Amino acid sequence: EYFTPFSVVRLIVEILEPYEGRIFDPACGSGGMFVQSARFIAEHQRKTELSVFGQEKTRQTIQLCRMNLAVHGLNGTVKEVTSSLYEFPVEKEVKEGFDFVMSNPPFNLKGVDKARLKDDQKHCPWGVSGGDNANYLWIQRFYSALNEKGRAGFVMANSASDAGGKDLEVRKELVKSGAVDVI
Repeated sequence: EYFTPFSVVRLIVEILEPYEGRIFDPACGSGGMFVQSARFIAEHQRKTELSVFGQEKTRQTIQLCRMNLAVHGLNGTVKEVTSSLYEFPVEKEVKEGFDFVMSNPPFNLKGVDKARLKDDQKHCPWGVSGGDNANYLWIQRFYSALNEKGRAGFVMANSASDAGGKDLEVRKELVKSGAVDVI
C-alpha cells in the first residue's frame, strides 16, 4: 500500500477546489483525498456538503478510511472491490457521475486482464492500451466517472507523460477532448 504525501494531496485539492458535490476515489486508501477536501472547505469558511465515494481492495485500509471519515465528520460510501479497473459498484449507485475524481492509483500496474476491458466503451472510451501497465486505463477510468462538468486530479507515474504507442493515442484524445487542464 502507498501513502500519498500530504503536500501532493493538498495540491490536487487546491487545483480542483471541491467546494461542494460528489467526490470519487476508486483507489481511496485511507481517505486522505476526502479529508483534505473537507479541510479545504473549512479553511475557506464555506458551509457546503460533500458526498464522498470510494473503492478500495484492502479490507483493513477500508476500515481505516471509514474511521478517518467518521473522525472528520464526513459522510461517505466506501466499497470493497477486488479491482477498481473491473468493478464499478459505486458508479452503479451514482449514475449521474461525479463532480470530482481524485486518486493516487497503483502506478504501472502489471498483469491487467485487458480482454475483460476491450469491449468496455464506457470505462475505456479510447480503447485499451497496448503496454503492460494500467496507467492509461486508470486515467480513462477517472475520465469516465465524471459528470459533464466534472474535474479530475490524480497522481500518475512520470512515465505516463511520455508513453508511446496506444497510450500516446489515448493521451492525444484526452487533450483534444478538452478534459486536461494541467499536468
